[in-house]
Order: sequence, then C-alpha cells, then structure tokens
Amino acid sequence: MQTVQNGTGDVRRLADAQWAAARLVDAYGGLPEGISKAMLLDRFERAAPRLGFGDGIVRLIRALVRVTQEQDWTGKTHPIAWPSNDALGEELQRSRTVIQGLIRSAVRAGLVHMKDSGNGKRWGYRGERGQIIEAFGFDLSPLAVRWDEFADLAAARGLEQERRRHLKRKLGEVRREIRTVCADALQHELLGFDWNDAIARASGRLPRTPSLGELEGLLDVFSGLLTAVDAAWVKARKSSDMEPRGFESRAHKEPTTHPKSERTTYPAHREEVADRSARPGQGAGAADLDGAETRISEEVIPLSLVLEAIPEIHEHLDEVAAAEWEDLVDAVARVAPLMGVNVSALREARQTLGRNRAAIAVATVLARWKDGEITSSAGGYLRAMCERERIGALHLLPSLYGLKERHAPRRKSPPRRTER
Repeated sequence: MQTVQNGTGDVRRLADAQWAAARLVDAYGGLPEGISKAMLLDRFERAAPRLGFGDGIVRLIRALVRVTQEQDWTGKTHPIAWPSNDALGEELQRSRTVIQGLIRSAVRAGLVHMKDSGNGKRWGYRGERGQIIEAFGFDLSPLAVRWDEFADLAAARGLEQERRRHLKRKLGEVRREIRTVCADALQHELLGFDWNDAIARASGRLPRTPSLGELEGLLDVFSGLLTAVDAAWVKARKSSDMEPRGFESRAHKEPTTHPKSERTTYPAHREEVADRSARPGQGAGAADLDGAETRISEEVIPLSLVLEAIPEIHEHLDEVAAAEWEDLVDAVARVAPLMGVNVSALREARQTLGRNRAAIAVATVLARWKDGEITSSAGGYLRAMCERERIGALHLLPSLYGLKERHAPRRKSPPRRTER
C-alpha cells in the first residue's frame, strides 16, 4: 500500500483530513490536568451526534480507547492502540469489510492517525512499568487535542436535551389539562364548544422523534388550544350558572343511616379557615373591604420562604435550589389531584388568588393534608381559602411562618434566676 513520509510517521494517502490529523498529532501534549481517558470518551460520545458521527464510529473509538492505559495520555508517550481488524470485528460484531470502512471514516473525521510499521502491520510492546516502548497502529492523539471541542459540544447538547425534556414535560401537562377541562365540561354538560374534538386533538399521537423546533411549535399550538378551552369553559360555566333552575326530573337520594360528618361539608372548612386566618383588629365587613384588599395586594411572599416552610413540595420539584415560581405552579398542578382537589377548585383558586398566590395556597393545603390536619376534603379547604380571599381576610404570610415553626421550633429561653 502506498505511503508517504511527513516527519511524524507513515500516513495513508486517504484524504486531506489525514494530514489534518497528522498536524493534530504534532500538537499533542497530553490530556489537560485532571482529565482522564474515561472523561474524554464520555465527552466524545455525547458530542458525537452533533458532529454527525454514527454509532459504528463511536463504538470503534470506544474499543480503541479502552485498550489504552491511563499513563498513555499523560503526554510522555502517544496513546497508540494496535488491535487487528479481526480483533475489532470480534469486539464490535462486524465483518472485516465493515471494520475497514469504519477505520477509513475515523481517519477522514480526524479522530485517529494511522502510524504504520515498515510492513504495514500493527504491533507494539510495553516496558516493565507498562509504558509504551514502541508501537504502530492507531494513534489516538487527535482525540486528546480536540478535548475542548468535545467538551463544548457535549455541554451544548446537554442544554439542548434539558430544553427538550422541559418542552416535553410542559407539552404533556398542557395536553393533560386540556383533556381534564374538557372532561369536566362534558360532565357538567356545558355547551358552546366542541369538547370532544379538543380531547381528540390533545390525545393524538405526537411525532416519534420531534426536533427542538417541532416541540416548540407543538407547545405553541396546544397552549393556544388550552387558552381557547379555558375561555370557553369560563364562558359556558357563567352562562350555565345564570340560567334559571326549574323542576329537576332526577331522583333525589334518600339520606343514609350513616350521614357524612360535619367536617366534610364546605361550611365547616370555611369556619376552620376563618379561625386560622382571622387576626385581632381585622374585620371582614364591607366597610373594611377596600383596606383589606390593599393590605393583601401589598403582601410580599418570597419563594424561598415558601420552599423553606413547606418541604413537602420538594419531592415534586426537579431542582429545589434553582426552583422558580413557574416550577412551583407546575408542581402544585401535579399535586392537587393527589389530594383529591378537582380542576374546578384549582381553577377557582387561580381566578381568585392569582397564579402565584394560588400555588402557595395549594402548597399550604398539602402541608396540612400531609400532617393530618385535613382529614376529609382538601378541595373544600381550598375553596374556603378562596372565600376568605374574597372578603379580604386571607393572609398567607402568617400561615407560612406558622408552618415554618414545625421544622424550626423556637428555642425556649432559660429560666431566670431569682435572688434570695
């Protein structure tokens, strides 16, 4: 086979990329300090899709890097592997012809440099300490020289994958909410919108491997559908509530011998929330309504306080330290059905308290539900909090400080000494 001499070893005349690989070999000085061959291989495998490398090349490079030793990458010697094509074929479960094609592709990609012996064979031997004395075969120095490139591409791909997971999660939540709202509308026989068509659209099959742009487009489409469904639900619900109630043909249920306890009713929860939220000197009459609303609007609640006071919500957040209001809103939307809070109660809370304050309210209900203070209807408790908000008597900040005391109780002051 025809070869040429360029001062660094024999180079097969395959393509211009081989000369580029030879120049990378000349620039080799070992891996950066603190970087191992396992880290190099990890970054390469994560960057491979962005570089357009197929699975065959990735598996070939993995097999070559694994037969090297850690000391080969320090810069004292070049990391050279000398497995035969038959050995590589057995390792990768590929034919000899396929292995030869993968080697040529790796050389063209500038990943390896072929250092040939005089007879074109691959061989090598190590010293007593395992260091390479002389070797001919695959010089993997270009991989080490391209470490920064692989690391940057791997980081970019990691960000892209995180963005993709976020979009898929949001897309799933939006589609589930569409189906939930439409199912609630069908259950209450609301008119004015094609609820079944919206359910069918939100239940359709998505592309198997959508691109990032396709996911963003799908999220925009379904977010628009959710907005239309929400608006239609609110309009139909108001229209239904305004219609006069006539004679009902449905049979009335006779009371059972074991009626539900009083705590399961909404008025009982309203009284319980009123007792918790009422503060001395604050009336709930119409005369004090304007002042109460002003105080509520000025109530500033930091997210850090919510997360500190209600650790029960942590398991539903992806990363507590980096959580934002949007993450808390998404978390309580997933938690609410677990407590039996239906979509209408959650929607009423968002309309009455606002998005962030409603999330705090649901998180507060979660804490009391987990502690066993709410033993019957968490949805009724949440509706009672909405009732307190309407009359200007709901104050979430004192409740959060009270919940915080559960985990960080105040220290009792030592008894005072009395002089005799």
